[in-house]
Amino acid sequence: MATGARRKRVTKSHDDRREDILRAGQEVFRSIGFNVATIGHITDAAEIGKGTFYLYFDTKDHLLGALWERYVDAIVTKTQDILGEERGWWPTIDGLLATLIEHAVRNAELHRVVYGSANAPALEICKRANQRVIDLICGYVAEGAEAGAFEARDPAMAFRMVYHAADGLLDDLIADGAPIDVHEVTAVVQELAHRALGAS
Repeated sequence: MATGARRKRVTKSHDDRREDILRAGQEVFRSIGFNVATIGHITDAAEIGKGTFYLYFDTKDHLLGALWERYVDAIVTKTQDILGEERGWWPTIDGLLATLIEHAVRNAELHRVVYGSANAPALEICKRANQRVIDLICGYVAEGAEAGAFEARDPAMAFRMVYHAADGLLDDLIADGAPIDVHEVTAVVQELAHRALGAS
């Protein structure tokens, strides 16, 4: 859109407008990088004024945090669904890890933006969102330890180690840009989890 051109007013719901901004932000961050991107780039892509942007987000850091929060919300939902299936302790852990890995690979582009170019405030927002998933699964692991399913010295800490190891591995693989063998990565991470948590 040419500078100074008048935008046609379009009436949208609050949720639809927010979704437009999220979609535009993800595309801008992907195409030119988080550090280069400005609010102007995002509002142009979303075809809105800057004032409208600030009704929804304070900064581009908060916009990126919201994108990651949405990503984490999907993981939390999937995690809760798996926990509710009552598959048994180990099948549940294996299923959770497989689902987390598949979700990360499917959203590789967002990973590249967050961990490849985001600044400290944005990363802190993302870290807080990740903690929701870690806390949820660690609660399950603690219950499993009480039931005698896991025999690690500190099962919750052991799972946190596995989670962060898997997250770091995925970040490296995604940043590399080469095709990722999801089945092989899943097998390696599940093996690590079994060794770390210990099967009674």
